[in-house]
Amino acid sequence: MWPLLAAVLAAVVTAGVMWFLMRGGTPQQATPVSAPTTAGGEATGTGTRDPQETGSGEPSEAPQDPGGGTTAAGQAQAVDDLLSDSGGARSGLGPALTQVRQCEEADSAISTIERVTEARRKQVEQVRTLELGAVADGDTIKNRLTTALQASLDADESFLTWARRRAGDCDADWTKDPDYNAGLSSSSKATAAKKQFVQLWNPVAKEHGLPDRAAHEI
Repeated sequence: MWPLLAAVLAAVVTAGVMWFLMRGGTPQQATPVSAPTTAGGEATGTGTRDPQETGSGEPSEAPQDPGGGTTAAGQAQAVDDLLSDSGGARSGLGPALTQVRQCEEADSAISTIERVTEARRKQVEQVRTLELGAVADGDTIKNRLTTALQASLDADESFLTWARRRAGDCDADWTKDPDYNAGLSSSSKATAAKKQFVQLWNPVAKEHGLPDRAAHEI
């Protein structure tokens, strides 16, 4: 009995070995799966991220050039914007000066002159910061506009000084007032400078699809 049982077991073992060898000889091992990483090499468990993406998962955008300060078109547009501000700021100045000369509603007129003067001061500061290196004759354009706006500011400041004095003494002869006459002188210089500016500026404006300007609009 026992010899027969041993023979059966040996046959079973032999058959098992033969089957194993026919399957490939060695057990197959599972390939390890590594956790996906971010662009920086950290595991996320959610997949590999494009190195061009931002932290929000959206592609990053190239930084914008505020104001277009490095292109001729952008620089020309900055000048045009300043000219529009200049034209708007001077509105009401003429009627305000007339009111002060006639001593009518002087307080309201002085407020208008103060507004114009402050706006002009900001424009002078702004024109000095303009970058016009990409614009044809940019340096000359900037210098002429700076001269024009500074002369206008000088005129506004002189008229404001006169207006405040005039409001307190309507009987004085305003035609002989030194500040009023200084304002007239600076205003004449500003007009001449504006004419020189627009002669150089208008061809550049046309090149970039911007409107022509007249001296009295600045």
